[in-house]
Amino acid sequence: MSQSANAVRFALLTRFLKGEAKVPQMPEAALRIRRLLEDPRTSLEQLARVINSDPPLAAYLMQFADSPLLRGGRQGMSMRDLLARLGTRQLNDLVLGFTVRHLFASRETILQQAFALRWRRARERAAYCAALAQRCSLALDDAMLAGLLQDIGSLPLLDELQHWPDFPREMAALDELCDQLSADIGALVLTRWQLPAAVIECARQRGQWQRQHEGAADLTDLVLVASALQADAATLLEPLPAQKRLGLQQPLAELREALRPELQLWLRLLA
Repeated sequence: MSQSANAVRFALLTRFLKGEAKVPQMPEAALRIRRLLEDPRTSLEQLARVINSDPPLAAYLMQFADSPLLRGGRQGMSMRDLLARLGTRQLNDLVLGFTVRHLFASRETILQQAFALRWRRARERAAYCAALAQRCSLALDDAMLAGLLQDIGSLPLLDELQHWPDFPREMAALDELCDQLSADIGALVLTRWQLPAAVIECARQRGQWQRQHEGAADLTDLVLVASALQADAATLLEPLPAQKRLGLQQPLAELREALRPELQLWLRLLA
């Protein structure tokens, strides 16, 4: 990165750290559901009514009735029954995952194209996370949400660029900027949203392919492997430490091919 580009990068990051750049609020629908779930007086019937009043959200949630997320689920399940099966954490994760897509928008055409590209990658990463979680005994809903939000820092960064008309609009330049700053800004966003520390850490460690830590494999390991499956394998030193901890020793190209059927299933569910 050139000296001038480094200066822009530093100036942008400083604006976020000082609170001068806009950081997106958690989507209102996700906040509303979170508040209802935190209120001990909320009944399943009341929760079902609120969700059914938002048909796109209700339809999205009902897709998971007979998915691997609910072992033993079935088609034709009522919203009340689905909510009872999901539980608080899974419902929170799914609602946030659904509503966050609406934040990926810009009035500037080239930035909107960049938003759309980052969202497609986020969906694919979440699908890989879900497929990997099934093999690695990690929570499916946490894995999907962490995959969707790992690059959330790109969202306010691209939005802020609307006020920086001199910054290059070539997709390669936008990609490089997002790759440089998404981790720090993403951790800031998810901390503001009061998400679990494990999800915040996934954003903070974005692109840290050689990350080392004590203990068993964690959520960040899984999201890093999912991201590696999207990347140009020729640029990565395999196997990654995260692969080893997850017990996924096969080359990324082979793992990508093995996961293809599950990937397509989760991409349909996350569409």
